[in-house]
Amino acid sequence: MEPGIDMVDTVLECAGTAGQQDIPRPGNLHGEDAVWQETNCYMDLWIELLYRWRLDPRAALAFTVTQDFEGDHFTFFKYPSADLEQLYGTVVQEMAIYDTLEAHVAEQVGRGHAVLVEVDSYYLPDTRATAYRRGHVKTTIAVESIDPALQRLTYFHNVGRYTAEGDDYRGLLRLEPELRDNALLLFPYAECVKRVRAPLEGRALSNAAAAQMRMHLDRLPDVNPVTRWREVFDAHVRTALARGDAYFHHYGFNLPRQLGANFEMLSHGLTWLGEHGYRVPPSIIASAASMATECKVLQFRLARAVARGRADACGECLDTLESAYTHVTQGLLNSFGRASTAHA
Repeated sequence: MEPGIDMVDTVLECAGTAGQQDIPRPGNLHGEDAVWQETNCYMDLWIELLYRWRLDPRAALAFTVTQDFEGDHFTFFKYPSADLEQLYGTVVQEMAIYDTLEAHVAEQVGRGHAVLVEVDSYYLPDTRATAYRRGHVKTTIAVESIDPALQRLTYFHNVGRYTAEGDDYRGLLRLEPELRDNALLLFPYAECVKRVRAPLEGRALSNAAAAQMRMHLDRLPDVNPVTRWREVFDAHVRTALARGDAYFHHYGFNLPRQLGANFEMLSHGLTWLGEHGYRVPPSIIASAASMATECKVLQFRLARAVARGRADACGECLDTLESAYTHVTQGLLNSFGRASTAHA
């Protein structure tokens, strides 16, 4: 144990445990059977927040059809604020930070809101296997409760709900003198999540979710993103081989993981639409899910290539992904159409 770290200052609670056992988790998006149990920090905390509020996070997943290849990464997918507001009555707005972060978080949480804030994983006890007290890595958490007197807060991050106290609390909120008095540190980006009206239910919810699907199908990429990826894939592999494991760790997160996790979420969203009366051919759901598993295979193959120092073109994986993407998007256009066509 490192000096000055009180390991009993933290309480870890996995998703669905420690007081959350009675909360329904339809679809169990972070379940042990998930291909990509973690997607990205922002998406994962929203999934857990919605479950906490007894809402189904699958209803708002239509936006995942818009993911594109951005040249050096796949779109970092996250719930659009407008979709969250329409379906769940939840408004997300940027916070003005000018006082201590602790003061602002306490004020907003005290008003019944959740606060999403960028923090340093160095102080996050749930990252003990990776960054905790080892490295400084930016991530986003959702603060649910805070007690400044006890210096204790509960937060959502990745696939669970956790508690931080003592040194971790002071580090997260920049109360330690070396953080508080450092003029070179910029204020963190923070958002306030306000539940301003009741969420949609029943047919109103499913109709709105289907309308979101048609709207997002209007925003499909012009070219199959996998096709664009494979055009530069060999060059990417050469770079990964030259730069080694540390670089590949980031590459794996931002490309195969984001692509695979995104389409795994789409498969859950399509399952939800099917459960609520919309015709979604099973083959479309299966193809979206297959993209998740194939991205996992591709990532393993790339990791092996980096370890061995020998390139792997992953042609079979890219063939499967390219074909599955076409089947999914064309199938959805046939089933739902585009918003622009529907209102033409």
